[in-house]
Amino acid sequence: MIDPESTGTIGWIALATSGVVMATIVVADLRSMRIPNKLTYPAALAGLMLHTIASVSNPQMVWHSGLLDSLDGFGLGFVVLFAGFLFGGIGGGDVKACAALGALAGLATTMYGLLYMGLIAGAMALSIMIWKGKLLRCLGNMFRFFFTALIPGLQFEMPKEENSDPFPLGVAISGGFAWAMFEDGWMDAMPLLDLGG
Repeated sequence: MIDPESTGTIGWIALATSGVVMATIVVADLRSMRIPNKLTYPAALAGLMLHTIASVSNPQMVWHSGLLDSLDGFGLGFVVLFAGFLFGGIGGGDVKACAALGALAGLATTMYGLLYMGLIAGAMALSIMIWKGKLLRCLGNMFRFFFTALIPGLQFEMPKEENSDPFPLGVAISGGFAWAMFEDGWMDAMPLLDLGG
């Protein structure tokens, strides 16, 4: 994440842009279960530009280091959610939203943002299953999926998409990135999940 304290105005612009993008993702996903390209494409470009400008204006950094950090965040956000998209259940707008936030956040913050997104998404999914009384059935479907995948000779049984309830993953994506940005920018304590080993 671009640090506002060391980069000044450009850092505050990057932080404000990230906040507006995350809020817009949440509103769009809650209203229509869609995240529009007219939000994600400009957000990704803004992330690339802001990181590049921040590194150019910092004499201690190589000019392209910010661009590379932004591209790495973009790539990680895209690849992780694209893998889920290939298996179904994740929409293309979610993939592009995560990539755009990765471009705005940079690589390190994106790693934490994805982890926290997973925690939030898991809590949301569990809450929906409990609310709709589907917890035991869903656990049974998951057990059959893993059992048939791991035991040789059994016919592999994929979970059926009609048995799953859609939920606004954009809320979890924005929440995870907001959590990671908050830790990165304003907390002196170690992150909740330490990736440093």
